[in-house]
Amino acid sequence: MSAFGYLLQDSNVDLNRKAFLGIGFGPRVPIDIVPLHLLGRLLPDFNLLVVDEFAKFNSHDGTEARKVEEALGRLDKIYGKTNRFRCSDFMGLQTYENILGRLKNTIEGNDELRNLASNAVPYKYRITNPDYLEYPINEVACVAFLYSEGFRLKIGPEAERKYDKLIRVLNENGRYGFRGFMHGMEFSYTLNSFSLSGKPVVPYAANESPYKPFDRIFLDDSEQETVRKLENAKETALRYLARIGCAASNILGKNYSPGDIGKSGENGLLDIATTYVIEGIIRPYKRE
Repeated sequence: MSAFGYLLQDSNVDLNRKAFLGIGFGPRVPIDIVPLHLLGRLLPDFNLLVVDEFAKFNSHDGTEARKVEEALGRLDKIYGKTNRFRCSDFMGLQTYENILGRLKNTIEGNDELRNLASNAVPYKYRITNPDYLEYPINEVACVAFLYSEGFRLKIGPEAERKYDKLIRVLNENGRYGFRGFMHGMEFSYTLNSFSLSGKPVVPYAANESPYKPFDRIFLDDSEQETVRKLENAKETALRYLARIGCAASNILGKNYSPGDIGKSGENGLLDIATTYVIEGIIRPYKRE
C-alpha cells in the first residue's frame, strides 16, 4: 500500500525521513483521525505530535487533548502502535524558549512576517483574541525545535500550508537572520478531508460547524448512526470516507481495491463506503 495517492497528496518528498504530524482536537473525536494514525503503518519513521499545549491559545482546557489521546490509544490496539509524543514534552524546555524568543521578536517586528503569521490564524480568533499571534509563532517554534531533534518531514492537512509558507519565507530569506535555519526540511500534505455535506474540513477538528452536529462521523457513533449519516452524505464525502475505510480495512487484512471506489456509481458507492467504514473502523473501534 502506497501512502501517496492513498493517504497523502502526491509529491516528490522523501517519505523515509523522520516525520511528524501535529494532531489537534475538538469536543468529539472524528473518524478522520484514523488515516492520520495509519500513516504509522505506511511510513518507516512517523510520529504523531499531540498539540496539547496549544489548547491554551484557544482558551481550552486539557479535556479534549485527553480524549484524542484515549482514542489514539484504542487505535494503537486495533491497527498497531503509532509513535506519539506531546508538545508539553518539550515546550517548557529552555532550548525551546530560546528558539521561541528569537522567532517572536523577528516575526512581530517585521510587517511581512507579521502579516504571514496573521493570515495563518482564522478570522474568528483574530478578532476575539488579542494574543492571536502566539499560535502561529509557537507553531513555527515547534517545527524549528523538532528540526533540531532530527525531524526532516512535516506532514499536515491542507490548512497548514499557511504556516508552512511562513517557515519557508524565514528559511529562504537572508534578511531576517534565519536563512537555512531548517535546511532540508520537507513538507507533505494529507488528502483533503470532507464533512458529510461535502465541505473541506480539518481532519482532527470537529467544531467548525457547531450548528451541524450530524455533519461528521465520530468514533463513538453507533453502527446504526453511522449508516444513517452515510445515507445522507454527499458523493464527495462518500468517496473520501470509502478511501479511509478501505485503508483501515486493508491494514486489518482485507484486500479491498481503491480502484473500486473511483469506478462506483452513486448507489454502489454508498454500499462500498458503508462496508469499508463499518468493517474497517467503527466495528473494530467498538470492540476495543
